[in-house]
Amino acid sequence: MRIAYAFLLLAAVVSSPVYAAGDVTKFEGVQVHCVQVGKVKFGANAKWPDCSVTKGRWFATLDFIDMYQAQYCLGKGDGACGERALLVFGNRAYTPNAKMILQRIDPGAAKYDDPLLVQTKYGDILTLSAHFPDETVSKTYYRWHSGRWIPVDARGWLRDLTRQLPKGETIKADEAWPDADSMSAQATLYSAGGSGASDRVAKVELGVANDRFIVKKVALAHKAD
Repeated sequence: MRIAYAFLLLAAVVSSPVYAAGDVTKFEGVQVHCVQVGKVKFGANAKWPDCSVTKGRWFATLDFIDMYQAQYCLGKGDGACGERALLVFGNRAYTPNAKMILQRIDPGAAKYDDPLLVQTKYGDILTLSAHFPDETVSKTYYRWHSGRWIPVDARGWLRDLTRQLPKGETIKADEAWPDADSMSAQATLYSAGGSGASDRVAKVELGVANDRFIVKKVALAHKAD
């Protein structure tokens, strides 16, 4: 089940460098100003002299920790993004500091979805998604455990799936990503000989074990089904 939240969308602003002690920074302005945490570096002596926040908002509260996303555009100050970054900060209510708890950095042409948090029988699972101009997608998944996000392997299940496909058929890994909301995935089948896509898909029921997605059930169907 998706967790729905009301939120405040903040306008993009140009930020001056804000330095953090490790991955901790002042909470005030974390949705408005870029912060140099983790692998995010910008300023006069950095690869990218400029950074702006293109989106900042609260998106969830877990175990009394409010979570905020901040999407960064890193560039040369000409309006173009050389790289983009998606950061997740955690802040306990009424405390002055925020901690960067997740981040991903992608090419400047990437577009991010808002972080998607769903409640499943395997725990609370967070999906961070980036879309690219060639219509490919990259996703990372995390499970909330003991006050922190644990990475969930989203690629290993594809090897399990290929072993259950009919002989001579395969899938493209970059087309098949778990849907944590439904705990399922769908993958178009291709001829292993390279003759292109077939009219069939593999519909996969997924689970989570040992912090990796696992295949529970596979059904083959025509695309129109």
